[in-house]
Amino acid sequence: MAKRLLISVMTVASLSMLLFVIGFVCWKLGLGFVSGALYWLAGKIMLLAIGLLVALAAMAFLAALWRELRGYFSAEARTLRRLLSLRVRGLNAQRYWLAQTKQLRYWTGLKRKAALQANNRRHLRTLFRAINADLQAVKSQLPQPDYQHLRKALRQYHRQADIAAMLALREQLPCR
Repeated sequence: MAKRLLISVMTVASLSMLLFVIGFVCWKLGLGFVSGALYWLAGKIMLLAIGLLVALAAMAFLAALWRELRGYFSAEARTLRRLLSLRVRGLNAQRYWLAQTKQLRYWTGLKRKAALQANNRRHLRTLFRAINADLQAVKSQLPQPDYQHLRKALRQYHRQADIAAMLALREQLPCR
């Protein structure tokens, strides 16, 4: 139907152009009144053709819009959109779960590291106190400069958290 209407519009536009040509020929022949009437009629017919062309374009646009809207709101399209929505929700839930798991692992790792550091500090302090007690016990057996040197070294190793050096210092102490 749109093809027929387009052919009709083109026929009307061709008729208008033909009337313009006939009007020009009449003007060249000196028939001014007939030429003016033909130009007037050709102009009106051309306006009619343009109006029909605009109406045809509007009808084609409305028909396409109607087809698209009908397709968009069809049961099949609604079902497909629903399935895609459920799939997206599932993917979002999976991403959320993975992010939560990653964040939980991060926080538990931080807590584990903090607990390990606290435990290491506690053991280091216990070792320092034990070696310090041993050093106090053998204080009378050592000369004062050696005692001061060992005590200073013990404090330095404690600040540096050097357990191996603290144990090596303990090995240097004479037996009680």
